Amino acid sequence: MNLNQHYEDAKLELQIAPLIDVVFLLLIYFMVTASLIRKEADIGFLLPADVATDEMVDIPVEVLIQISKDGTIELEGMRFNSEDRELQDLVTQVAGLKAIATSQNSPFFVNVLPHKEALHRRIIDVMDACAAADVNSLTFSKSL
Repeated sequence: MNLNQHYEDAKLELQIAPLIDVVFLLLIYFMVTASLIRKEADIGFLLPADVATDEMVDIPVEVLIQISKDGTIELEGMRFNSEDRELQDLVTQVAGLKAIATSQNSPFFVNVLPHKEALHRRIIDVMDACAAADVNSLTFSKSL
């Protein structure tokens, strides 16, 4: 029995009518969706006008002092030894940053970020150094 004989006898035809219907439906779909896209030139916007500012906004100078678990203090990438209780270098750096902020008429803030296992005496050392540098605004942040 030859199975290929049955298929050879059948006449294969391509039905054009359903194919044309599908093409027209796709054409209508793409035409409708293409009209929804807005060109850049169609989007309206307002350019800023030349408006005089009444007052200048002072940007505050904020210094972050981090106290690590082992007592090492870090200020703007500078590290201070954990054995140094006086922290004269820290006082000098903070006083210099405060002088820069004062010369720019900007508010000056010191933010202390101690590690959760840092010794309290080390935090007090940093507070004493800030007091020696005449810092008036000292805040504490929660450790990560």
